[in-house]
Amino acid sequence: MAAGHRDELQPGARAGSVVSGRNARARAVAQGAVGAAVALGAWEYVAGLELVRPEYLPSALTVARFATDLVADSAFLFKVLVTLGAMGAGLALAVLAAVPIGLLLGRFPRAYRMTRVLVEAMRPIPALALAPLAILLFGLSEYATVSLVVWTSVWPILINSIYGMHNVDPVAYETARSFGLSGWETVRRVALPSAAPFIGTGIRIAAGIALSVAVAGEMVAGGGDGIGGWIVLASSGGSLVPVYAASLFTGTLGYLLNTVLEWGERRLFSWHSSLRGGGA
Repeated sequence: MAAGHRDELQPGARAGSVVSGRNARARAVAQGAVGAAVALGAWEYVAGLELVRPEYLPSALTVARFATDLVADSAFLFKVLVTLGAMGAGLALAVLAAVPIGLLLGRFPRAYRMTRVLVEAMRPIPALALAPLAILLFGLSEYATVSLVVWTSVWPILINSIYGMHNVDPVAYETARSFGLSGWETVRRVALPSAAPFIGTGIRIAAGIALSVAVAGEMVAGGGDGIGGWIVLASSGGSLVPVYAASLFTGTLGYLLNTVLEWGERRLFSWHSSLRGGGA
């Protein structure tokens, strides 16, 4: 009787959890919107005081209007597609490289210990510090930008892949061994599904970094393409309004990208404890 009563309550409890998660996300969006409005208001106030020359710190409303106009500018939108293409290519290559290596290092502790110092030493090297090398290898081209994106995207994905493998329950390995699964089958059926939420988080973190590095790479090594090339060209006109507007547009694009990836994580890995009840 008591068990049946608990079963009757479970659908309602699940529905309540879904509603609670949605309410939490709605509150987070509302709070973020308030924070953005406060920041723009503070910018407008400081700009109005003219403590800094208007050429260097234009009005927030002027910048926002220019950024809105960029949405209807087909030439600028083409630049956006170029940047997203470089970002996507670099991120895909980083996933192809980092996930297998991360699974390997996470599965075998000795390999992890042997490479940990090297990984931790190379991880902090900024991508733009490697721009001269990228230009030397690929010239002023989109390939140089992609190489910088690969470098900066590999590390979050690699680290999260390793931690995901470390999070696999050892009992699951023992169970797989008792069923006679091969090493590859154990990775495919046991380790990879358990590590997948961590890998997904690493990809989401890497995507935000990849966008900023793609824009910066285009400014120094991209040969004038993409949003970065557009910013360099616009800044030569003497007004910083287009520069601020493109930066605001890029930040908004990054926020939307992160939101979409968060939604994807919740859909794909809703069973994982860290994403229950609303997720990240």
